[in-house]
Amino acid sequence: MDNANFCPEPTCSARVISADTLSGANNYPLPRGAYKVPKVLAEFVVQLDSESKIRLNEPAYEIKRIEKQIFLTECRYIAPTDKVFIQGYIRKNIEYAAKECITRSGISGAIRDTTVHIPIKAYTQVNFTNLPRVFPNLPPVVARYFDAKRKGKNIREADRGNIEIFNEPVFCELEWSAIFDADIDDKGMPIEGFRNEEEFQEFTDKSVVYLCLKLLQKQQVWSLDDKTGKCCGRNDIKKSTRSDDMPLKSNWNFSINDFIQRK
Repeated sequence: MDNANFCPEPTCSARVISADTLSGANNYPLPRGAYKVPKVLAEFVVQLDSESKIRLNEPAYEIKRIEKQIFLTECRYIAPTDKVFIQGYIRKNIEYAAKECITRSGISGAIRDTTVHIPIKAYTQVNFTNLPRVFPNLPPVVARYFDAKRKGKNIREADRGNIEIFNEPVFCELEWSAIFDADIDDKGMPIEGFRNEEEFQEFTDKSVVYLCLKLLQKQQVWSLDDKTGKCCGRNDIKKSTRSDDMPLKSNWNFSINDFIQRK
């Protein structure tokens, strides 16, 4: 089809608005390591103690079973401290027997269930096996020039510099959890005609929770032998950090205990 002799329809607006041929951009190699993998910073067990008051949907005369699971909604490390903030909830599915009728010698009812989320919140102090690598942004810089005419600062011209660093976040993994609890009926009403049987709708839950947490951060590691240039095995990956792997010096990569001692 010859586009030069083509007459477009006046109602058709499809066309190429603009087109440019882009020139190539230079890039500069920056050797920073052979692998970028999650590095274990710390692994620890946290104990949380919780007490809550739970109300069932209807009165019960016996709790049959309680299934419990832990869910974390936050596990946040605050740089450059050694504090980790933890938040989540205990999910409890409570199966209980609700009284429907009684005879001279028996109680009959139905098995009901109630699911509750018990919030938990705490912070803990961590002893790091490997320190996180977090680099803060450098302050902006401004270069001013002398104005010979005004014998002072040239307000019409300035050179500015701004460097922004994007760090890998420290993230958390829940390895395992354990819950030990006691359910205490402290407001029960006796069932007439049955010794040691009572109905209750509220009870107190006391829980001791253990969380095994692992803090990790993606970091680049070297796998080349600097002397031979040959690739090392997985177990030979260097544990130390090379000085040229930190292009910008930072005051945030230190132990908070060292900082306190310096103060």
